[in-house]
Amino acid sequence: MADTQGMEDLFYNECLKAGNNGYIEVFQVRGELIYKALKKEDVGKAGALHGEEQVVYNTIRSSGNEGIWTKHLKAKTNLHEAVIKRCLRVLEQKALVKAIKSVKHPTRKLYMLMELTPSVEVTGGPWFTDQELDVDFVEQLTYQCYKFILIKSYPRDSSSIYTPSHKAYPSAAAVRKHIMEKRISQVDLSVDDITMLLDVLVYDGKVERFMAQVDEDWDDEDGDTESDWVYKAIRDKKVESAWQDCPCGVCPVADFCTEDGPVNPAGCAYYAKWLDLDF
Repeated sequence: MADTQGMEDLFYNECLKAGNNGYIEVFQVRGELIYKALKKEDVGKAGALHGEEQVVYNTIRSSGNEGIWTKHLKAKTNLHEAVIKRCLRVLEQKALVKAIKSVKHPTRKLYMLMELTPSVEVTGGPWFTDQELDVDFVEQLTYQCYKFILIKSYPRDSSSIYTPSHKAYPSAAAVRKHIMEKRISQVDLSVDDITMLLDVLVYDGKVERFMAQVDEDWDDEDGDTESDWVYKAIRDKKVESAWQDCPCGVCPVADFCTEDGPVNPAGCAYYAKWLDLDF
């Protein structure tokens, strides 16, 4: 029994030394300390931390680039709120963690490691500036995407169309290449970012998406080997109605036309001209 107790004490002391030297990370789960060995490249980053500071640091580290809310940090560490605030202050002073805001929860303060870049779910991606949706930027970029697809979808002669074998319809990668080369956006956009804009155009009925026709010797100059989707613009069609061909549909005095009034269907001059009849 004494040997068992001695081994436990030895193990605890060695874990304590390893934790103090930054070789392991310590978590607190339901009141119990959990030890986990660190990767070689992570050893030493939190070596100067001890006790509660190390527990808070490791819990923040485990959240990755999603960050962790202070309320969730309290629940996971089982530490008092005042202790967590003190630890966070120390970690921020040592430039080990940073506070960020989320577009999904603007009132919440999240914490993550200083060297990490927040995920798109946290920042909202390139469409958000200071946690606000940049509507003008999105609309302008969407229009430029449509304009490029429109040019690639039809010949310069507006009365002509391409044959079904036409293969120059652009992919999302081709649209991105055009946007970046023309410096339309100062933000570095990914293919996924452009695809989001193209999806909006598809839902708005401005472009259609279909599988590209690929030949065996086809070479994708845009490097878009993972996607077979291409996009074609849909020309705006003037909405017309048969009622527009009838004189009543364009009559300037239609509001005054009555059966017994001075302006009436029986004596309508417009009908006579339309029907080429003499009343």
